[in-house]
This record gives sequence, structure tokens and C-alpha cells, in this order.
Amino acid sequence: METPNSHQFHIHPSLIKEEAVCVPLGELYRQMTSVLRLHKGDAVRFFDGVGNVYEGVIAHSNKDGILVPIQFRTTQPRGGEVTLAMAILKNDRMRWVLEKATELGVTTIIPLITERVIKRPETYPPRWKNIVKEAAEQNGRAWLPELRDIATYHNALTAAENPIVYSTHPSATETTPTPKPITLFIGPEGGFSSDEIAFAVSKKIPIVSLGSYQLRADTAALVALARI
Repeated sequence: METPNSHQFHIHPSLIKEEAVCVPLGELYRQMTSVLRLHKGDAVRFFDGVGNVYEGVIAHSNKDGILVPIQFRTTQPRGGEVTLAMAILKNDRMRWVLEKATELGVTTIIPLITERVIKRPETYPPRWKNIVKEAAEQNGRAWLPELRDIATYHNALTAAENPIVYSTHPSATETTPTPKPITLFIGPEGGFSSDEIAFAVSKKIPIVSLGSYQLRADTAALVALARI
């Protein structure tokens, strides 16, 4: 049962002490007290990122921390395993993809280096994890998608489970297979190169079209997720 008008926060399981959530001084404490101005008597909702939800009302809030006795404890089903292997985009567009993928229930996100990717970082920025966390907090999901290390297209495609490559290439079909688990590969602006498509074809991986028009990469990710 969800407490009406409650804010939702992601917490580490270590903050659950017996039958209460104990929030120590730190970033979450500042968010709750200084940003949202929550205080004793306010309803709040916590989730641990692996499906467990804890709801209650703030009983104590002082300079030492916040105490919330757990009134309701529920488990949210995870749903089918969906991995989004997404070519790295420019900052705002990548942020949008991370947010929408989380909202739509993607279980794993793999940032991809492809031939046409402009920025090629060795590791993803720490803020990406915060983007995913904040999207789940606002959306009400109790599961956080796993954000994996940056991978090359060839390595990720070889290791993927039930991969699908989305492209406007002439060989692409209109039919989207929908097995679960499934891994969706979305290219950068300009799509995947001919060599990358040829590699997928050599592995007998389905090449699927998202329609007659060239979509922006971030739009393509959303359309692909909506189809499964």
C-alpha cells in the first residue's frame, strides 16, 4: 500500500534497522530536510533498488538524522529482462535516454562505443547513476537498472542474449522479435555503419527497422522500447 502524497527515495539496505529506516547525516538527509523541507509527520517511501519498498511516516528528524518506522513493506515484481545497449550520445540526449529507459522498466543499460560515436570515454560519468536513481525515485519504480561498464559494439553484440539491432539498412525487417530476455542495440546519430551491420548479419542477428523515417538516436531508443 502506498502512502498518499509520499516522496520516494532510494536507500542502501544498510539503512534498514529492524523495523525502521534510519537516515544518517549526508546527501539524502540534506535532500529530505533542506531541499524538500520534510519533517516529523510527513509520509515517505523508500526503495532499495532490488524491488523492496518501505513506507512510513517520519517519527524523528533532528541534527543526528531521520527515523522512519516501517508501516508497510512490499515487493515490486521486476518484469521481463530487457537490456538496452545504447550508443553514447551527447550529454542532454544521453541523460534523456537514461531517464526514459529507467521509467520504462529496462533492467540493464550498456553504454556502447560504435564507429560513429563521437565521445569515447573509458568510463561513464558518475552522474549517470544519479540520473537513473532520480528517474526511479520520480517514477515510483522499486528496481534500479544495472548500469554496466562501457563496451564496444562488437564485444557487446557477441555476448548479448537474444540481441536485436535497429537500423534503417535495406536488409532490415519490419517485424520485432520479442523474446525475454532481450537485448536492444541502438546506434548513434547516423546509425550503425555498414561494417557493423555486416557483423550482425554474420552472427545471424535480426536487423529490424523502426519505420520509413530516420529517427534521432534518443527517439529510436524510446520507440524500440515501446514495441516490446
